Amino acid sequence: MLYSRDKITLILFLLLTFSVTNKAQNRPIYSQYMFNGLAINPAYAGSNEAFNIVALYRNSQWDNSLEKAPITQAFSCDFPLNNPHSAIGFNMFNDNINISKQTGAYFAYAYRINKYGGKLSIGAQVGFELQNEEYTKIKTVQPNDFLFTYDINNFLMPNIGIGTYYYRSNIFAGISIPQILVHTSKDDDSHKVLKPSLSNTMLYFGVIVPTGLDLKLRPSTLAQFESRGVLYDLNCNFIFFRDIFELGVSWRSSNVLVGMAQIRIAPLSIGYAYDYGIERPEAINTSHEIMLRFDLIRKKVKAATPLYLIR
Repeated sequence: MLYSRDKITLILFLLLTFSVTNKAQNRPIYSQYMFNGLAINPAYAGSNEAFNIVALYRNSQWDNSLEKAPITQAFSCDFPLNNPHSAIGFNMFNDNINISKQTGAYFAYAYRINKYGGKLSIGAQVGFELQNEEYTKIKTVQPNDFLFTYDINNFLMPNIGIGTYYYRSNIFAGISIPQILVHTSKDDDSHKVLKPSLSNTMLYFGVIVPTGLDLKLRPSTLAQFESRGVLYDLNCNFIFFRDIFELGVSWRSSNVLVGMAQIRIAPLSIGYAYDYGIERPEAINTSHEIMLRFDLIRKKVKAATPLYLIR
């Protein structure tokens, strides 16, 4: 027996999540995914025609039912090769939600061709994930409760992903399945790959709209197709003062409102995002996300991704 109903709900969720039933792995949430494109699509590699380095930190403030607030850390880099058609990238993440820890690392390759006035990129990635469930850290009223006397540690879960990405100076669109394989866990603490799954498919689209003033609009949307339905984001960003400053707002179908701000002074970009849960602010009140990005050795080409404008 646990101290609170909220903790009972948490444990039931974890037990169901890691039972013998088929499931897809949980993915970290990013508010600034538009500026960390490799995290959702391997075909994004090299699209900015520069050596890119991105570091991201996210801290979510939940209610007191969780002893530790969820924390996500991510790192990625990508760059085009001497062959104009090829680009590579690497991304990794560490997601920590109370007793659950998930770490992943992926290597991506993208093949790019000139098409329809821009570039069409086809990408693939391969990597692995480690999962830790520290049940022994849960405090119980009854000592030596069997369900909480052992941890599930370091499951090595290989995975692959694919994607395609089209971009030119004023438009970008992509579709991807960052993690294709579905895993299951058993009581003997083993993991195995069951079958490919389309439950992590992502589709996104955006445009750059000049206003004739020192202001550009960038509306965009992202849809994620999951077994429980379709989750989507609606975004609108405002780029101004010679493309140095950017302000944006997003609304998620999970009733989360996001405000974003970014400043670019080449080669450094600094971004901040603030999430607020509208429907249940007491459960997920706020999230803070900070991003640092370096764009080095930029090539001046017309088809670079419009996420980072060529000045």
